[in-house]
Amino acid sequence: MLTSYNSPVPANVLKEIFGFDSFRPGQEAVIRAVLEGRDTLAVMPTGGGKSLCYQIPALMQESLTVIVSPLISLMKDQVDSLLQSSVADAAALHSGLSPEERWEVERRVRTGEIRMLYVAPERLRSLEFVLSLRRAGVGLFVVDEAHCISEWGHDFRPDYLFLPRAVRDLGSPPVLALTATATPRVRQDIRRSLRMRDPHVEVTSFNRPNLTYRVVPAEKKDKLARILDVIRTSPPPGIVYATTRKECDELAAELRSAGVDAAAYHAGMGASKRNEVQERFMTDEVGVVVATIAFGMGVDKPNVRFVIHAAIPGSLPAYIQESGRAGRDGDASECVVLFRGADVGRRKRLVTLNSSGEDEVSSFFRGLAGVERDGRVNVPANSLAALGGVEQEAAGIVLGSLENAGLVSRGYDVWAEVEVHRLDEEPGDLREEVAAVHAALPGAGSIGLPELARKAGLRPAVVQGAVYRMMVDGVAEVVPRGSLVDVRLKVSSLDSESRRDIAARLKGRASTAYAQIRDVESYANLNSCRREHLLRHFGDTEEVAPCTGCDFCLGEVSQAPALAAAAFAATPTNGSNPDVDAGLFERLRSWRGEKAREQKVPAYVVLHNSHLEEISARKPRTIQELGAVKGVGLRRAARYGEELLALVNGENLSAASHAPPAEPPEPPAETAATPNGYRPHLEAAAGLLRSGKGADAVPELARALQLGGDRAREAVDDLLRQQG
Repeated sequence: MLTSYNSPVPANVLKEIFGFDSFRPGQEAVIRAVLEGRDTLAVMPTGGGKSLCYQIPALMQESLTVIVSPLISLMKDQVDSLLQSSVADAAALHSGLSPEERWEVERRVRTGEIRMLYVAPERLRSLEFVLSLRRAGVGLFVVDEAHCISEWGHDFRPDYLFLPRAVRDLGSPPVLALTATATPRVRQDIRRSLRMRDPHVEVTSFNRPNLTYRVVPAEKKDKLARILDVIRTSPPPGIVYATTRKECDELAAELRSAGVDAAAYHAGMGASKRNEVQERFMTDEVGVVVATIAFGMGVDKPNVRFVIHAAIPGSLPAYIQESGRAGRDGDASECVVLFRGADVGRRKRLVTLNSSGEDEVSSFFRGLAGVERDGRVNVPANSLAALGGVEQEAAGIVLGSLENAGLVSRGYDVWAEVEVHRLDEEPGDLREEVAAVHAALPGAGSIGLPELARKAGLRPAVVQGAVYRMMVDGVAEVVPRGSLVDVRLKVSSLDSESRRDIAARLKGRASTAYAQIRDVESYANLNSCRREHLLRHFGDTEEVAPCTGCDFCLGEVSQAPALAAAAFAATPTNGSNPDVDAGLFERLRSWRGEKAREQKVPAYVVLHNSHLEEISARKPRTIQELGAVKGVGLRRAARYGEELLALVNGENLSAASHAPPAEPPEPPAETAATPNGYRPHLEAAAGLLRSGKGADAVPELARALQLGGDRAREAVDDLLRQQG
């Protein structure tokens, strides 16, 4: 059960952990609804602070919060950032972890050590995992990027369709769905698909007044020149979106030749190289990233000054999300689409080519039937498309349609294989099916789960449950690897009516995608306010025209391309804070780099550049003043305060760290007689917090942490939880 709502408490968490003095529009209303135990749908623009809508409630309750996200970068960054603020009971499960790392996180969930767990949607197709979450007690189920559940959305992901079943099997906890790009139709689809019960719906304005929207005509040979026009008038950092890997590489190379510090980012690069590019961009070591659209999802960089689409986006919802990565700090930023008719025609042709008909549906079912054994299909999920000769997204839709029609049944996924490290002799009290699986397991080595199921004479899901039971009971030490779908075929062939119905559903998706491209084409050819057009597309009725923040309202639309490009010069640009002490900023950056290397996290997780700039400009003299820096938070100020203040005061930390070790100082009087010397400082902090003097409590908390190590850290966490 969630904690009952108490208005000052979320504000305290907001300040002490996240370092903000006030909520953004819609945040507090969403948090209130969540704490009241209501299903909630929150639609907020990119950069609107959606993550705080679940992080704050998660920190205010004792039960487990599960956050479903398709973005590994978001999971990792948010967990790392929470750890920086001494929130140790957050973790993530995703494909980037080894089996041993995943097993350790799952163990911590079972033992109650985790209160905030980020998971990829496909992870919830494991029945054992869902049941372990249920035993841990899920108090809130969060669906991030919730538009992915809608077939009419711009980023449909079939794995999201399984989430309602997982929620049911978790005991039907309250659901919070979050998205930045849902049209009214998609919002309704989210509510229906997630089976939300009388939800509170919070939709904040999509209007971002600091963003200027422009569409610039540009033939292929002109694109580089138009991009350079934007960069000259709105200096980096910025993002350029291209449609293909080849175009990313070529544009990045051309920008470098023109003197721009640019790097490419796309799926054809290795993971380590992509991570390196992302971190260098986040810390302003590279000015421009030329990327495919996957870059930027879940990456919170506040000072992106421009987002340029080198070709038209696939839909207006996609454009709102991608362009919304600009200007999160509230400063003026450019959102530019380079437009040519050939790009529109190319996108339309791709949609037409990708639409599937009755032949593809029949081919898909024949592909399933060709690999079934004993009426079941057990193959990797990503091979379903290849089986039937359809695209990956269509495979998920066809399979879902077959299931809705009662022609197949897809349950939880099963492991691909198990690697046995140890197998004890069979105890006498094993249940019948567990004993059968125990007898079929090898004493050591690997075996595929379907093969193990055939040897044991049981269904794969039953076999997996038996192995899991042995793992939990300590009878066997087994490492599961990979996953397979578990589909039962209920018919041997498709009738003509089923083929027509499923083909019509696929055609409907193709028609929707075609209409989305037409929407983008209409946006590009507007002779009216672009900002107002975008707002109306999402059902926002705010009157903004003339907006003074789009090329039409600025009088540029009727101009020739060269003049339109020159008009960028009229747009105010934002340099860095003029009060920043450049020398101090570099010392802080060097210190941050050392901390990041010590902790093996990206540098921006320790502190953002915007934090370093404000510290360099304001030069705080006390930990209270440091805690008042926006986004730092009182916990992080307590953790790093003494080192940061030393740097502000001009002390050379690196020199001190390489000096010969000094004699240990005399312990303070209160610590001489007892190992609990941190407690007087903790008690003093508690009194200040109770009296509403949170900032004054920071030095006492810092002293407690310094004196007490891990014991003090646990006590400080308990105190801050009690105080909200």
